[in-house]
Amino acid sequence: VILILTKYYHTDMGKVLESSLWRSSDFGTLYTKLNLQPGIATVIDNFYICPTNKKKIILVSSSHNDRDQSLFISMDEGASFQKQPITFFVETLLFHPKEEDKVLAYTKDGKVRLEGTAF
Repeated sequence: VILILTKYYHTDMGKVLESSLWRSSDFGTLYTKLNLQPGIATVIDNFYICPTNKKKIILVSSSHNDRDQSLFISMDEGASFQKQPITFFVETLLFHPKEEDKVLAYTKDGKVRLEGTAF
């Protein structure tokens, strides 16, 4: 599976206004645009692939107005995602090197959080 994240960055506003996540399961011959929340503008900030389980993917997304963030968790290489609201803003995530159900989140306010990805 190949995942490609594209972003439209508006230089005058200084932020990403929209993003798209594309998925190919045939070595890049065809790509499908994933629609995480039909009818809702969602910006995908980053995505992370678990080093011990390549089928597990976490997307970090922001609402269009930057007022909240959510995680989208996939256990099937991005074929489907479950939304998980969070109460903090993620700067970066790190999977635990041996326990795939744990991630370390560094928040935008400079805090470190250890979270279970089963949520």
